[in-house]
Amino acid sequence: MSRYTLMQSDYRETLAAVAGQADLVLTSPPYADARTYGMGCNWTDADYAALGDAVFAALKPGGHALINVDAPVREWRKGFGTERGFHPWRLMLDWAERVGFRVPDRLAFGRMGQVGRPPGRFRNDWEPLLWFQRPGDSAFFDADAIKKKSTPRTNAKQRRNEDVWARSSEGGDYFTDSILPGTLWDYGCTGGNQTGAPDIEAENHPARWPYKLAEDIVRCFCPPDGLAVDPFVGAGTSAVAALEHGRRFHGGDLGSRTFDPAKPHLDAVPWVVVAERVIVARGRQQKLFGG
Repeated sequence: MSRYTLMQSDYRETLAAVAGQADLVLTSPPYADARTYGMGCNWTDADYAALGDAVFAALKPGGHALINVDAPVREWRKGFGTERGFHPWRLMLDWAERVGFRVPDRLAFGRMGQVGRPPGRFRNDWEPLLWFQRPGDSAFFDADAIKKKSTPRTNAKQRRNEDVWARSSEGGDYFTDSILPGTLWDYGCTGGNQTGAPDIEAENHPARWPYKLAEDIVRCFCPPDGLAVDPFVGAGTSAVAALEHGRRFHGGDLGSRTFDPAKPHLDAVPWVVVAERVIVARGRQQKLFGG
């Protein structure tokens, strides 16, 4: 039986196909007035509200949703000058209060922004990574799976200063050789050749997730052999991460996109072909799809 299913479809169809079955929905939907890729998908609060309903219906009770969404700097309100859009925070409140999600915490996806500083503001080095859970059952959560190797320290003062202490069950402190991320998931520079998956970068999708982020979400929030779902799968990063780490995957996307014709591109190629190529390019088709 196949470990994955792929649909060339709207997010509603993609999510409806797995109603009540998803252990994890991980995705980055279109941003308001940004990342439209020539498809005219300038999302509003109403679009995010409809997505919330569809994600809730797709999840099992206890299932998680990790949503990476931000908004650009625009003059959103007349007379207030330019501001970063409030859309992620309205989304969070709507999904909690109207849709009925639990919001366990707020996470931040950290990545080094563009070099330099825009006039009158700071460089943007993070985006919201909103964490939701459908109530009704206990949840899979394995933070230990995403611990990072720490750098050896020479004395206790350095250890405290660099936050590599852990709290034991007896209430004492001890030094560990790994660091558990907090609410800031910082991946540093994630530009060209630094996402963790150069073959996915080669697909030239204009807004790829770092592979390192996708695999951390999968390992932390989706049980082994669980079902991870991405209704905006893009270049296939989440698909590869899920399959690589022993989870099943279901995904979809609308398909054709417009790329810069001066660069290597995949104009009008259905995303399904792109995703297949990404997975095969990683050389793991025997391991992943042998069943």
